[in-house]
Amino acid sequence: MDSSDRSTSLLAVIVVALLTAATIGLSAFVISSTPTGAVAAATGTPGPTLAVLEPSPTPTADLVSPGPSSSAEPTPSVSPSPTPKATPKPVLAMNLYRKGDFVSELTPKQCVSAAMQIMLNITGKSNDRSSSTQTALAKLAKSLSNAPYGGTEPLGWARGLQKRGAGHYEVVVEPTMMAAVKRGIEAMRATGRPVGLLVWRGAHSWVLHGFETTADPAGPDAWRVTHLYVSDPWYPRLSRIWGRSRGPNARITPQQLTVDYLKWKRPTGRYPGMDGKYVLVIPVKG
Repeated sequence: MDSSDRSTSLLAVIVVALLTAATIGLSAFVISSTPTGAVAAATGTPGPTLAVLEPSPTPTADLVSPGPSSSAEPTPSVSPSPTPKATPKPVLAMNLYRKGDFVSELTPKQCVSAAMQIMLNITGKSNDRSSSTQTALAKLAKSLSNAPYGGTEPLGWARGLQKRGAGHYEVVVEPTMMAAVKRGIEAMRATGRPVGLLVWRGAHSWVLHGFETTADPAGPDAWRVTHLYVSDPWYPRLSRIWGRSRGPNARITPQQLTVDYLKWKRPTGRYPGMDGKYVLVIPVKG
């Protein structure tokens, strides 16, 4: 080989060597600048992030920690307070009488039946002022009296009212006039029905159908009677002993009542349980 051929060959070897060296260096540079896999883990350099190539997964309900409910806690139900009962107004006055209730007795001996007729008119829906009704009531009361001396007695008055639908009535007695009046008022207040008074020592009959008091007779407070409302079936007659009768629905004081309402004392004989007492016919509940 001549000298020129040797020079060319040598040059070619050098070029190849340089190219090889350059290629090896470049590979080493790439490997060292971008470590992956085990090399990346060893050096702490993160590997390629694949997440940038795919969309992030949407969190599902299973992956979300349950937090407090956004809805408001239920308000505990509160039972409404009971409505307090209204306190009834005290009754300081009562008068059961209505226009047209009054009847006068047909004869001097029919005061009980006339008083019964007034009381039935007060308790009934309509008024019956007929003479025939008063006569029938007189016979009824007499038949129910069991009177030892004949005639009509308080017991027949009470029983007759009950027979004719006025409700239950009883004959009661009290030792003093005011005790009797108060008992009658209490019965009237409790039942809304009138009371019968045996006046003139038991010889005559009045109807007590109203009162005025300082406090409610049905209440807890002490009370006094200031006025009474009465009807006397003797009206418009004049008595030689007791004077002129008051008109229907008369308003009187307890003091005025003392003139007519006296202790029972009948000239016909003795009445055990009633003699010396104030007698009245009162309504009873039930």
